[in-house]
Amino acid sequence: MKIQNSVRAALLTTALISGTVVPAFAADGGAAVSMADQAVATVQKATGTGDVAPGGTAGSVIAADRGLVTVTTPASAEGRVSVAASDGSAVTMALPAVVDAAGTTSAAGTTVYPNAAAHTDLATQATVDGGARALVTLKNADAPTTQRFDLGLPEGATLIADGAGGYDIVTSAGGAGAIARGHIDAPWAKDANGKAVPTSYKLDGHTLVQAIETGPDTAYPVVADPHYTWGIISGTVYFNKSETKVIALGGSVVSWLPHPAAEAGGRTLAGVAGYAVATDQCIKFKVNPGLAPLSPGMALAGSGVYGGSAGDGYCR
Repeated sequence: MKIQNSVRAALLTTALISGTVVPAFAADGGAAVSMADQAVATVQKATGTGDVAPGGTAGSVIAADRGLVTVTTPASAEGRVSVAASDGSAVTMALPAVVDAAGTTSAAGTTVYPNAAAHTDLATQATVDGGARALVTLKNADAPTTQRFDLGLPEGATLIADGAGGYDIVTSAGGAGAIARGHIDAPWAKDANGKAVPTSYKLDGHTLVQAIETGPDTAYPVVADPHYTWGIISGTVYFNKSETKVIALGGSVVSWLPHPAAEAGGRTLAGVAGYAVATDQCIKFKVNPGLAPLSPGMALAGSGVYGGSAGDGYCR
């Protein structure tokens, strides 16, 4: 993974060594901790730093387990986080900033934008799995609990709910189906005591809207996290309604699926697809990297249905 941290250097009154705040001393002998230091410490307490890609110089390359991608963090809060695949396609995410605060990067790789919105700090992290986090810190009870992240998707890409609170980012598989080339993880939020705070996503067009359900017992600050990856062909392939009907009738749509009539464990692919048709849904499959052929047992184990009342855009 190539990490480009194009962040303007800000003068700090403290040193950030391996992500740990080491305070300088003010003239009166007290510790002088900057807003950036506080923002870094809060975020890294919530996330840890084990999966954060170190910042380093622009163009530094880190091998990721799932391939090579380029993660670019913005120099200021009104910029966009970008995760680009080796073919040049990219998914970008805008931060929910109101003020174009300059970014400051810690040695551990966390870039913070203090006071970028009302009662709110923002932050970004490149992660070693080939993705990026956009982090929101609600500093007190007056901070807005609804955060909006505008997504920039490649042409032809769309979002499909994964059934676990997140979304797959899919593109055409080339002939039939749509393959997940990226993923938005289910959201999380933690308060100052490390207690989970209920949170969820909904989509407004291509804007990811995160709701954070704070309450009277919430300890501030609260850190919340959208995390996404892009550019690694793995995960799930989705079929639309017409393709699902073909499979239900015993027809072939892609070479890597076994014949729909092939049976394993008393089930067939045609039967799973038939259920999807009967319930006005579509069929999906877990796939091998590179779309390697699946055995009947593997195909059935990785099959499922999606769409219907969820209103997924590809199941139509």
